[in-house]
Amino acid sequence: MLDFESLELKYQEFERIAEEYDFFPRSFHERLARVRGFHLIRPSSRSYQEPGEICFVYKPPDDQRKNGNDYEAVICTTKRKVGFVGKDSGWVLIVDGNGKIVYSKGPFIRTSPGFFETILFEGRVARWRVFYRPMRCERYMLLVHGRPLKSCFWRCMLHFLDRSHIRRFDDLRKPLPPEVMKSRLAGRRERRKNREELRDEGRDPFFAFKLRMKHPWEKQKIPPSDILF
Repeated sequence: MLDFESLELKYQEFERIAEEYDFFPRSFHERLARVRGFHLIRPSSRSYQEPGEICFVYKPPDDQRKNGNDYEAVICTTKRKVGFVGKDSGWVLIVDGNGKIVYSKGPFIRTSPGFFETILFEGRVARWRVFYRPMRCERYMLLVHGRPLKSCFWRCMLHFLDRSHIRRFDDLRKPLPPEVMKSRLAGRRERRKNREELRDEGRDPFFAFKLRMKHPWEKQKIPPSDILF
């Protein structure tokens, strides 16, 4: 049985620390519905689909936004106005100005130990990437995905506007500080070990990831009459 009272106390501590890093609570999905006219539907069957989730959103400073940095870091907390409900999974996202998800980390199962610590850490990593989003050719680079599984990198925007322009790329890890990189490398070593164990058992270590690729985050359009202004 879930201890919702304990979850609420952990959430309050998470909320206090998140605001120290300029993450502020918003009903992110409702804002997308109001401004863009769609809901985001999660890929995980464990996720509760009812709108109204309270997310924590980081926006870059005004001077960056005026220069074209429209990325936002979003922590999906699984907390709703009615409290916590059933089984659920948290996510960390980077979303562009059109509501498109350009980067996602998760799902993080809420029953896992250290759930709030994990999504806060990953949220800080996403915040760092948004704030230190690299520039090339006097424009902010785009966060894009490659063909290999989980391949993600920065790419010069001008190539999308002019195909004759030389392609320029940057490592996704470029803006991360050394202490964050050290922690992430330790996590990668642990995941590599787990994947090897799954392969030894004859199981596909990327089964869940491939399943989410077949059913990714989706936009569910809302009829104009249902959009709240």
